[in-house]
Amino acid sequence: MKCITWRGRGFAIATVALAAGLVAAAGAGAAPPTREDLGVFPYEFSVDCSPYGFAFANNVLGQESLWVETFYDTDGNPVKIVVHDSFTETDTNSVTGKTLPFGGQIVETFDLVSGTRTVVGKEFLMTEPGKGVIIHDVGRVVFDAPFHVSFEAGRHNVLHGGTGSHLDQLACSALAAD
Repeated sequence: MKCITWRGRGFAIATVALAAGLVAAAGAGAAPPTREDLGVFPYEFSVDCSPYGFAFANNVLGQESLWVETFYDTDGNPVKIVVHDSFTETDTNSVTGKTLPFGGQIVETFDLVSGTRTVVGKEFLMTEPGKGVIIHDVGRVVFDAPFHVSFEAGRHNVLHGGTGSHLDQLACSALAAD
């Protein structure tokens, strides 16, 4: 299984979506928005939990769904790209077999005029049946530069953890708990 980081995956998806929107814009001669369904992407990978003090791997199996809207000015130039992204997965402790559902659904808006990126929705939510919420990153965040938050509302314990490895640590800890 392939090991990838969450922030790397999100950056790659955003880059692909942005490129798809700009390609669509190249052929656009009119002002109406365009919509491109990028499809559903199954994925499977494993995260080594030993850096966080656990002797198991988090085996992840899921799927992600993406579609992109591109908005244009009257001259046909792209001014805004909106990425609709959702995922559902199951995270599994490789030793005990404990599983936890994990998912998210966001709308990510790239304002090409102002240079901002706004993320709205349930970016990450993991719950344990009978115990409640374990990972919770929801609300609205506006970035005015890469990784620089200019506004936020909601609960963001993944965002404030730093890198994608923080998300891996949270998931590994949840899978280790009884």
